[in-house]
Amino acid sequence: MKKQVLTIREANRLAKSQWKTVKVRRDPEDARLWRVERPGSVQAHEPMTREAWLAFLDTGEAGPTKDGQTAAEVYAERRRDIDRLLEWLHQELAKHQKDTRAEPGDWGASGDLYRVRSGLLEVLAGLRGVEMRDIERCL
Repeated sequence: MKKQVLTIREANRLAKSQWKTVKVRRDPEDARLWRVERPGSVQAHEPMTREAWLAFLDTGEAGPTKDGQTAAEVYAERRRDIDRLLEWLHQELAKHQKDTRAEPGDWGASGDLYRVRSGLLEVLAGLRGVEMRDIERCL
């Protein structure tokens, strides 16, 4: 039988009974994740089963996901996905550039790249923990 993950309400109820300083909310950047707030710490986590949540509250460390994957396995999987997406992005940019050469007066293509650039700046700034303007100054 597959174990069910807790709702945010259930996670808060369990945390409140023993650890009054822990609060769970929906992550503002990815609604599929929990935002776990503790004194001096804010972390995003996959939703957890009751057992995993109680273990996390005791140790401060997240255990395997609901599918039994460890943090290292999930990280490696997501890193592979990101590498593939970057390769795909590179291919799409090359195709976009080729298509744009056929219509050099088309400002829409520049607008497309503005949107891509903005998204990449946002991602990189988030990873580095800096403002987007800090990344832009390095370009």
